[in-house]
Amino acid sequence: MDSWMWWVLTCAFSLCYVILLLEFNKPARKLMEQIDAQEKRWIDMEQRLGKMHVDAATLRGALEALEGEWDQLEDRRKDVSPQANVRCMVEIKAGPFPMGSRAEDSPSNERPVPVVYLPTDYISPFPVIDLECREFVNCTGYKAPMHWQLGYYPTVTERHPVTNVSWYDAKAYAGWLGARLPTEVERKKAARGTDKRLYPWGSRFMEERYNRNNMMGGTLPVDELPMGRSPSGVCDMSGNVYQRCEDFYDENFYKNSPNSNPKGPEGGQERVVCGGNRPGVRTTHREGTGEHITREVQGFRIAMSEPRNNNSRQSRSCEKKPAAESRWEEAEVATF
Repeated sequence: MDSWMWWVLTCAFSLCYVILLLEFNKPARKLMEQIDAQEKRWIDMEQRLGKMHVDAATLRGALEALEGEWDQLEDRRKDVSPQANVRCMVEIKAGPFPMGSRAEDSPSNERPVPVVYLPTDYISPFPVIDLECREFVNCTGYKAPMHWQLGYYPTVTERHPVTNVSWYDAKAYAGWLGARLPTEVERKKAARGTDKRLYPWGSRFMEERYNRNNMMGGTLPVDELPMGRSPSGVCDMSGNVYQRCEDFYDENFYKNSPNSNPKGPEGGQERVVCGGNRPGVRTTHREGTGEHITREVQGFRIAMSEPRNNNSRQSRSCEKKPAAESRWEEAEVATF
């Protein structure tokens, strides 16, 4: 009996031990299964990472090729920009020009009236418009004027002169096109010709020929008032917006101006602006403003010296196509 009981107890304990051992091994098996799954996942991730490295190397090669092509296109754009600009601009012939004013009510900063000689230059027939500035912003990533919403101008102002730009902003745009800002005397000659007229359209004041004090509730399209064009066929030389020039401003500069192609004083605190509303509507008007100042009544236009080997060109005036068409139609190849 005792022997039988011993074997029964031995079998029972063995069975319990086996059951306990099996239960103890369950977490270990589960852990091993998880380890195997992680190893498979690790191998899969390594394979995917290797493929991503190959794809990244391919993309880097493609990007380098695109950057090389972009650099070539940019070099090409810079090469053709001067000729494209000339075809879009108005030629101002070389010759003498009376720079100041003899009118009795002329302020002292417009006196005396030195006669200076200017070489041939070219000036844009219209101020730079919002549409053109938008192309510049898109292509270069340059900051947009502060009044644009989310970096885009109001649709209705597409062909209005761009405003709220500093002298540096205007300089950056002109440099991007391979051009520059006009000097004060270049702009004055384009505005008044050589017959000493007080206004771009003549010597008699006519309110209907310029946008005075934003009489239409703001700026107007740059080709809206063609009867106010200058003898050279350049529009908006008076009214609509003041326009920035390259020169530093000096109230007494005319008294010491060089006789040939004056470019303003060598330094100063302000830059010249011309061509705004009264009294700026007169072709001889001049004043100064800070380089960093941005105002809703200040814009700019661009100019160029005569490029070398300029054998053919096509002048444009405000009697031809609207600015949005004429300014970009032939310059498109230079922009992109």
